[in-house]
Amino acid sequence: MPAKVLIADDDHDARVLWKAVSEAESLSVVEVEDGRRAIEILKDDADFALIILDVMMPYVDGYEVLRYIREDDRLKNTPVIISTADRTTRSLTGIPVDDKTSFINKAAGLDNMRRGVANALGIQ
Repeated sequence: MPAKVLIADDDHDARVLWKAVSEAESLSVVEVEDGRRAIEILKDDADFALIILDVMMPYVDGYEVLRYIREDDRLKNTPVIISTADRTTRSLTGIPVDDKTSFINKAAGLDNMRRGVANALGIQ
């Protein structure tokens, strides 16, 4: 069974791009449109090789989902890509950012998304 990625983004077009990049790395994709649903899935299934989170989502934002991930012993070592349109990290106060968390600007393009996924998975 292929490794899985969880993509949580309320923007359909962004999910399509992340899905294409993930499937090119032979990942099985689980998609959700909001942070609350992402947390629900992660409570039931922690078997993800990678989690990609949009920052601005309905109900629960990506930073809150990241906080949940880093506080859960089953998930705390899972690589996370924060997908954002913000070019700074000024809104990260109190957010647990570590070497397993990376940021990809949505406007940076498909090649940058591919590099981000490959780096997160340790693929050269």
